[in-house]
Amino acid sequence: MTIPLPPPTAADVSDALDGLLALLDASADNVRNGNMVELAGLEREVKPILDAALSLPPPDARSLLDKLEAVMNGLEALSTTLREKYGDTLGGTDAHATRIRAVAAYRRGEGS
Repeated sequence: MTIPLPPPTAADVSDALDGLLALLDASADNVRNGNMVELAGLEREVKPILDAALSLPPPDARSLLDKLEAVMNGLEALSTTLREKYGDTLGGTDAHATRIRAVAAYRRGEGS
């Protein structure tokens, strides 16, 4: 028998985002120190948190915008650290820059 779990609250997602930010910082530090970072594992951490944020009622989700933006900045910082360490051998920066611009445009339209 499977017992359904209650849906996540904004506080649950906020706590998970705090943990994700710490993970992103630690990952950037690991790259700077020459250690390997499993990016696939990072995706496994990020996706459920973002899915939980998307499942929240819109007012609750909007309350997390600052933390979501901090996660985006943390991902960008990790990306920058990877590029600094490994140069252009990583590729894929055009699609990421497009996503960053799309998020910024969405955020500007929020007050409309």
